Amino acid sequence: MSKGNKDFFEEKKIWSEVKDELLGCYLVPYFNKIMSMNNPILYVDCFAGKGKFDDGKNGSPLIAIECLEKSIAQIRNKSYIPQVYMKFIELHHASDLRNYLNEQSSKHFEVIEGKFEDKIVSLLNNALSKNRSTNLFLYVDPYGVKVLNATLFDILPNAFKTAELLINLNSFGFIRLALQVMKITVREKDDVFSDLEEYDNSVTDSIEELNTIAGGNYWQSIIENYKNGTASIYQAEKDFAQGYKIRLRKKYTYVLDMPIRMKAGQQPKYRMIHATNHHVGCLLMADNIAKRTDYLVIDIQSGGQLSFMQQTAENEMIDDSVLEEKVLELLSINPKYIHLNEFLADFYNEYGVLCDLSRLSSGRSGSVLKRLEKNGVIQVMRNPATTEKGKPTSFWQEIKGQTLMLRKVEN
Repeated sequence: MSKGNKDFFEEKKIWSEVKDELLGCYLVPYFNKIMSMNNPILYVDCFAGKGKFDDGKNGSPLIAIECLEKSIAQIRNKSYIPQVYMKFIELHHASDLRNYLNEQSSKHFEVIEGKFEDKIVSLLNNALSKNRSTNLFLYVDPYGVKVLNATLFDILPNAFKTAELLINLNSFGFIRLALQVMKITVREKDDVFSDLEEYDNSVTDSIEELNTIAGGNYWQSIIENYKNGTASIYQAEKDFAQGYKIRLRKKYTYVLDMPIRMKAGQQPKYRMIHATNHHVGCLLMADNIAKRTDYLVIDIQSGGQLSFMQQTAENEMIDDSVLEEKVLELLSINPKYIHLNEFLADFYNEYGVLCDLSRLSSGRSGSVLKRLEKNGVIQVMRNPATTEKGKPTSFWQEIKGQTLMLRKVEN
């Protein structure tokens, strides 16, 4: 379905709710952290849409503006607030979006009418010409994958002070295009592509074009595995998403993803992929994904019915023994002490969002790392080491004024 489809904005669908919650719940702490650096911020919504749905629910532009306002309101010293420029690229609904944004008072909101692929480079170059210390957040929410260009994403971390991406990757859409280009018939009986929503109706008929989208030719072996029967269409999608994340990690240290599916066992409608070079951003997004997963799995997929065990967004049940095994596996790679926050970010980056932060480290009723320390499996150094009353500290969070380092006990 084209984003210009007049019916799209009649009602905000559940999957759009989850997607926008993921964005909104991350942006407030993101703005808080980045504004403390005192450098300009450029926020770009690359496929901004209409701004508001006909049912009255806000779209991503208004959600982002609300997040910025909340962050500014939390600043204690308002004598200097860094400039935040919010740019909204929109092809079909620029006029409607302007009308909604005109209700806002800031002069730093701008609607750029046209195609993302035609406007984005000049927009970014203009920002850099004004200040090379600008921090960039790019929200890329197209329908389909045909407009994605991995080379563009590659250059951002070197060009800007910091660069983060939140991408709606239509991974099944890519698989569909790849099968068409390679002239491979879909084996599955069900129409697995029936729910795909596409940005436009153009057809990709070139391997080179698919290489540009994916950032390499790694996808071709995935399609070959499907062709020869060693992988299902569902495994091919999962393998492509993993390959895409690995590709992004060439320029972004931490890359996480969250599949959005309406029923357990279904193919995801898409995957939200977050890329950053800072461990704090990774931790914020990981905990955000865990919380959105609870909503997705319990409230949507299970109709509000609780499970005795948490599920991941991939509908996997991970018990604590698995978490312990992976924690120790990761600690074994480097025997030196490591900061807790860096370790947690490495854990999520390596294994995915298998649980929330409280279950892994900071839960009041217990956590994997707390048990490993209690059982003498890991060593922990805290600063401060004692409380004001002289008792040993026992915190499991790194915040301002306290640090924690850990390592595995050598056998």
